[in-house]
Amino acid sequence: MPKLFKSLVAAVTVLALAACAQLPKSSEIKIGPDIKSDSSADYLYYSPPGPSAGETQQDVLDGFLNAGTGPQNDYEVARKYLAQSFRSKWNPNDEVLIQEGTPQTSFGSSQTARVSVQVQASVDADGHYQVMDAGTTRMLDFQMVRENGEWRISQAPNLTILIRPVFDVIFKSYSIYFYDQPRTHLVPDLRWFPSRASTATRMINALLAGPSQWLKPAVVSALPAGTTLSLSSVTVANGVAAVDLNAKVLSLKAPEKQLMKAQIRATLSQLPNVYGVSISVERGPQEILDRTDVQPSKISSNAVILTGDQLENLTTDGTTPVAGSQSLVQKFGATDFAITNSQNWVALKTAFGVYRARLGIFAATPKLIDSRSGLLAPSFDAYGYLWTIPKQPNQPVLVTAADDSRSTLQPGWIDSYPRRQFSISAEGSRIAFLVGSGTSVSVEVAAIIRNSAGLPIGLAAPIEVVKASDSPISVSWSDENTLAVLTNQGAGSATAEYVSIGGSSTQLGSIDSAKLIAAQNAADVVYAIDSSQNLFEYKNLNWSLIDIKVLAVHFAN
Repeated sequence: MPKLFKSLVAAVTVLALAACAQLPKSSEIKIGPDIKSDSSADYLYYSPPGPSAGETQQDVLDGFLNAGTGPQNDYEVARKYLAQSFRSKWNPNDEVLIQEGTPQTSFGSSQTARVSVQVQASVDADGHYQVMDAGTTRMLDFQMVRENGEWRISQAPNLTILIRPVFDVIFKSYSIYFYDQPRTHLVPDLRWFPSRASTATRMINALLAGPSQWLKPAVVSALPAGTTLSLSSVTVANGVAAVDLNAKVLSLKAPEKQLMKAQIRATLSQLPNVYGVSISVERGPQEILDRTDVQPSKISSNAVILTGDQLENLTTDGTTPVAGSQSLVQKFGATDFAITNSQNWVALKTAFGVYRARLGIFAATPKLIDSRSGLLAPSFDAYGYLWTIPKQPNQPVLVTAADDSRSTLQPGWIDSYPRRQFSISAEGSRIAFLVGSGTSVSVEVAAIIRNSAGLPIGLAAPIEVVKASDSPISVSWSDENTLAVLTNQGAGSATAEYVSIGGSSTQLGSIDSAKLIAAQNAADVVYAIDSSQNLFEYKNLNWSLIDIKVLAVHFAN
């Protein structure tokens, strides 16, 4: 058996303690539960072996590929398989391939080798995760030389290859934060990096490189164009990440520097050993006050259901009525709804259109906001705008402000699609759509373009998150980078899953006849409604019936 599949050895390196442990070498690798450490400085990684004397070309090549599982010390072990002249030139951070099956190696004349790898996904230098089409194959070319009597690799692609279980151990996902156009809310851009000492540097370089292409029309950075790291690395000492930038940032005024620091702090504070940030310019310390009001947005933990009589808050002890909702629900015969987190505004979908009403004010008069037929369930965004969208294509998206002023989004890609459901992210800069008809329904996510005052004015080109072949039937944001999705499995069964925007998915089990899903990932709460209006909760890996005659469930927004 090739060395590549014999020598996967796992070790947990604790920076504060000199201890390690090994996984069994003789059994298959299995995916287990999340590994949580009591020490915030712990890193989990594999410890592959280095080259041995007398190895064949196949041994050296297999050993080198296997050593991609050990990112510690800048892939120190992998570099031992390289010729001296090539060691410093090889850049393993350019790309990671997540393989399927067994790589196939062929050797040619002139000491060359080609490895054929079937790839299910890849991660680029800035941490972008891309799922590949089934059957995607990459051909990787290598050159080998004799050095001190041993075979070494003199040319190799700037990448590493990992199987899925190893990738899940070594790599972690992080949000690279940008601002929406008004610079009021932080917008996450999911990236993947190996957990090691240089992760902070890679995160800042990704931040400086800018947002993902699909997100770019909706976000800005507080760091000026052309900003780079003055020192090559971000160092962390005593919980403080030291970021040294070039002189470009000196052009910023004090409030802009505060936004810059908040953006950097939000990005780096995801690391377990970072609690604060210090900024310097060309080694000169900068006195920049912290902005405590700039924080990543979180989905409300307040779940609300609609019965035929009223709106009710879901609690651990049951339900409590939403004050003032009973008369509205019964008067208008509401079939769906949206409610703000403070529960001062409610929007009701009825047979006559969408009404908006102020809760908690005696004798407040509901107002018909959108009288068009065939409207989807409405939604409020982070700026208080109420979104109403018809199911039919070529019908405009309408947004209504608290003062009743209305705007229509600029025509875009959504105009030509039938719409089945939509969900707006907590910070209000991204929207997930369930679009299409028949067997051609997919989940698309697009950036919401706003003007400097926060008014939505358009939608950027979307990215497909769930393909039509997976038969999605319901979608809901569950945290800043994750959607909860129901997919049709046929024979009256549906499967729930978490799908990350720029990552992989996690199955949550099946539920018969489910038609609507709502989730709050941080609180590990998922609800589903079936075609008989039964409400289920996913808990302890099972779906449990918790209520009946429920028309809709949503988290406040």
